[in-house]
Amino acid sequence: MDPVLASPCDDAGMKTIIQRISDGVRLDKKQRNQLHCGFHLFDGVHISFVADQMYINGRVTFATVPMVSVLTLLSSKKHRCGWNMSKLLTAIASMRIDAIDTLQIRRLPRRLIGPHRISESLDKPTASAMLSWVEWMAEEELEPPKHSVMNSLGVWSRDVRQRLSTPIGAKFENHLKEAFTHYPTGLEELTTYPWTRRWLAYNEPKQFTTPRTLPFKIIGGKLKFVVRSKNNASRKTSVPDEPAVWAYLLSLAYSPIKSSASNLLYALQHNWTDSKHDSYQIPAPLRRSIQFLREVIDSNPDRVFVHDECMLVIGRMGHFYEVKVGKGAHGAPFVIRAIDSLEPRRTTPICIHDGSFHSTVPLGDTIVSVILSLVDDVKTSGEIDSLREHIASRPPLGFPVPLTDKHLPYLHDSTVKEFEQVMNQHASSIRWLPRDQSEGELGQQHNMMHLFRRNIAFNRRRWQREYDGPSHNSRCNVLVEHAVAANSTMPHPQFIELWHKSLKDGPIEEGPEMNHFFHHFGRDRNNWAQLQHQRQQHVPIVENLPAGDIRNGERRYCEIFPRIWETLLLHPIGSTFRLGILDGDDVTFEHCHLSMTVRNPQERRIIRRFAVLLGFVENGTQDQKTVFIRRDHAKQTARRDLSLHLDSAQSTLGVPDAPPWHWHFGEVRQTPQRLGEFRSELQQDLRDVNNRYRQHD
Repeated sequence: MDPVLASPCDDAGMKTIIQRISDGVRLDKKQRNQLHCGFHLFDGVHISFVADQMYINGRVTFATVPMVSVLTLLSSKKHRCGWNMSKLLTAIASMRIDAIDTLQIRRLPRRLIGPHRISESLDKPTASAMLSWVEWMAEEELEPPKHSVMNSLGVWSRDVRQRLSTPIGAKFENHLKEAFTHYPTGLEELTTYPWTRRWLAYNEPKQFTTPRTLPFKIIGGKLKFVVRSKNNASRKTSVPDEPAVWAYLLSLAYSPIKSSASNLLYALQHNWTDSKHDSYQIPAPLRRSIQFLREVIDSNPDRVFVHDECMLVIGRMGHFYEVKVGKGAHGAPFVIRAIDSLEPRRTTPICIHDGSFHSTVPLGDTIVSVILSLVDDVKTSGEIDSLREHIASRPPLGFPVPLTDKHLPYLHDSTVKEFEQVMNQHASSIRWLPRDQSEGELGQQHNMMHLFRRNIAFNRRRWQREYDGPSHNSRCNVLVEHAVAANSTMPHPQFIELWHKSLKDGPIEEGPEMNHFFHHFGRDRNNWAQLQHQRQQHVPIVENLPAGDIRNGERRYCEIFPRIWETLLLHPIGSTFRLGILDGDDVTFEHCHLSMTVRNPQERRIIRRFAVLLGFVENGTQDQKTVFIRRDHAKQTARRDLSLHLDSAQSTLGVPDAPPWHWHFGEVRQTPQRLGEFRSELQQDLRDVNNRYRQHD
């Protein structure tokens, strides 16, 4: 069906308006009035235009819209038929990329900003657009709860966007993830949109990349898509005025930036207009080296495994290594990480390169040499210190520290003796073997050196255990213990399945890089501690609450305070409640378990005003709390006085240009004759010290 019921003018007049806007020519009074009259859609939505702003049902949209593209789409009956234009235009009008900036990065000293700090701004453009869209949908499309004019989901989205734009001393992605953990009722109704489901399953990205912006621009009133040309330059191409193209691009743009959908959006930038793609000819040396790599992998089917761009190599004693093509240490074209556990996944970076990499060597030959070195890691460890240190300090995957006698039969005696000879040459020992065996093989002449090295490494290993967490909780350790108890073979097939699963589930969670930590910790520790101390002095204790939590921000005044108002309304005459005198005290009620921490005098004045309007009077003090008792019915002007008082408080405590708080407060009802039932939301403990409160209210 045609979504447009009435247009402001005929097709010829609309083409003239579109052409004048595109050419930058001023519209005459009649044409401006026609755009102000706008389009009436089948679902009762009215779309109008004033100057360069679009209005939906008389409310100006969050973001500037491409006027020419929108008018072309609305006036084309061929393209618009069958599409819900109100939802499509709501999405394009909420895509704002300037609401959340990089304040968190700008305020940190330059020397403390590394790749892990820059990644904090990755999801800011898409998160801003998503939260703006949620706010619009909550306030315009979703049904509000009983006794309220607006849905609280809009308050949550606005509060989260405000919270994420403020430097609060932690990673942006952490707060974003916890915000989507503490969402109010209503977000489930938006799960029909694909990007909502992706955000509810949001995981913190672990890959360090350069921050990206949304690849859309508005030029001459038209929606442009920033694409890459063959010479690696950027240019802006017009997006076709077709709803299918718009809906698909918006679905990708509203997704988390590290999701597969968002990655596809940026892949489209490089392939938008490539109708004729020249076939790329792989050089003969590289092709032969890749074939050689394939032959080496096929010749070791039980030691080398492949998952997309990652390769798994099993060493002679059972250590697992992950090899991936990438920028490694000393300019090497590969990255090696030793796998310490799976479920949870813990890895340690290993460098086996000495800095003499030759760029003329084909990549396949280089990776083959790495794989063969790791397959025979015991022999290779005699020449590579980092590999030898890892094998000596870490047991095979899934084994405990130290090994017991029942685990020793699963190791080849010849392999262990060969590695012990390597360790003897370097005056060291295998630290995960049983104590009597590891020390007896060294000889008496090395006992003092062994103790010296063990004491030096003690603090290093202790920090590593505390950082990585207890290894005995790993799924691999459980599988090994089951194999030992059943006297069966090592569960390497199960390990390989867990490895494949860890790469399929999402971003790779990498472990700490010990050398990097000990190299930089002593240099930057004092500066970082001083910086964190200064930041904590200016951050209130309430900021420790999770992002999006109902007890903080605008949600506090639009959800908790309306509950206090409703609770007071439900108390019959003769009921009491207690209000703390000092900041940080609680407000509690006689007939329900609702409680809240009163943080400052202004909040105390708001609650006192509630009490006066609803007929409560002071009845003395008990345990440093003022006792209020209800002596009368609510005032006739209680609703009007409440609105005026809340508007005054919102001018100092609220977010600029936010809807009035009093829209979230219920109407004054008749005072009940007897005590009734309180809904579950009025029985919750909402105090700041209640750390167990984790609600999906």
